[in-house]
Amino acid sequence: MKRQLILLVIILPVMSLFLSLEIYAQSGTGELPGAKPTPAPTPKPTPKVTRSAAPAAPVAPVSSTLTFGEERKGKLDPKSSEKSATGSLYEELILNGKSEEMLSFSLESVNPSIGLQILDKDNAEVPIARNPTGDFKINTPTGGLPADGEYRVRVTGQAGGRTAVPFTFKVNRVGLTPIAHAERFQKIYANYRETDPASVEETVAKLEELAKDDSTRPVTFELLGLVYLYGGKDAAKAEVAMEQAIKVNGAAVVKISFDGQWRRMGKLRSGNIGFEDARMGWLRIRPGQLTLTDLSNRPLASLNGLQIKELSKSVTATYNLVSITADNPRKPFVFAPGSLQLAEADLVIKLIQNHVMGKTN
Repeated sequence: MKRQLILLVIILPVMSLFLSLEIYAQSGTGELPGAKPTPAPTPKPTPKVTRSAAPAAPVAPVSSTLTFGEERKGKLDPKSSEKSATGSLYEELILNGKSEEMLSFSLESVNPSIGLQILDKDNAEVPIARNPTGDFKINTPTGGLPADGEYRVRVTGQAGGRTAVPFTFKVNRVGLTPIAHAERFQKIYANYRETDPASVEETVAKLEELAKDDSTRPVTFELLGLVYLYGGKDAAKAEVAMEQAIKVNGAAVVKISFDGQWRRMGKLRSGNIGFEDARMGWLRIRPGQLTLTDLSNRPLASLNGLQIKELSKSVTATYNLVSITADNPRKPFVFAPGSLQLAEADLVIKLIQNHVMGKTN
């Protein structure tokens, strides 16, 4: 009996635990007893992104500062243009200029009454005049602006009624004023030493820079040709400079030695070969003409292409001579180029043939 009671005590708790598990399984909660179920999170709606249009890039305003060679279009408009005290309409542009510059202003419009006005920082008007070509130029004693700095350039005129008048405007840098060019050239020439290689190099650099700033002055290229030929001993570069000098209405300039009576070289009392009455001078070659002068530039002879009957070169062990036979003189003009070198004699022959006689070999 006692044994049965022990078994009963053990069996009853086990059966009670089993019944509890069975009830939990039937309930279908999937949770352990005594635990609270965690509710599933409710998904949040994805917010709708509204893409706004990108802001338009700002349009850069047209600069009012003039650039050399740039064509600017505008109009005199009664609705938008400025008006002066006299009632004229104007459009204003800014010019940054230097006093040494030669400038040319081109203004075109269907309205012939449209004009130009230039004012400095103090509102003083700079005098201008019109060229035969119709362009405007600065009409000061130097031909340039009174000083370096900023100027206001106004296109002025009257519009016809309420209609705007279009125009086209351009400012060109022509070169240097005559005074500015002369000052720079004289300084370069005064400091040049033909026998000093450093001076030759410096002079070439400064002449090239001067030619870049003003390519219209033949004297720059004439001196550059001489410096290359005699200082630099470079006939090829000298030829380029001489061709440019001729192109801008100058001359190819060459040193020459000759006899006072244009006699050929002969044996002198000293036993050397040379001119009996030796002189020094210049040969200048221009389109259709050559000129022989003494060192003071006094003309000795001038020939055009039709007058030259024969052009020849005499080569010796010591000298290279050029001989020009004309139609009238009893004797030819015989001279030696300044360096006495064959390359210079060849250059002289070539320049005379190309530019005076108008033919090439």
